[in-house]
Amino acid sequence: MTDAPSTGLLAGQLGYLLEERPELRRASSEQLAERLNHEDRYARARAKYPLETDAEVQAHIDEFSPRITASAVDAALAQLRDDD
Repeated sequence: MTDAPSTGLLAGQLGYLLEERPELRRASSEQLAERLNHEDRYARARAKYPLETDAEVQAHIDEFSPRITASAVDAALAQLRDDD
């Protein structure tokens, strides 16, 4: 796993995500990691292909490997709880 987002960055992303989508508070770490990985991979594809349409960028997502693990999500969730 190369250049994985820091725990602090993931905690921030999760904070916004859970505020925007409170129903995800019941999601497992694996489900949250899957969601965050999709967003992360899309963002990296968008950065590499800035002039392409959303659909074209979406087609490039598989070029980018997942970087966020369930254990990283657990650590980020723990940091969020500690910050409360």
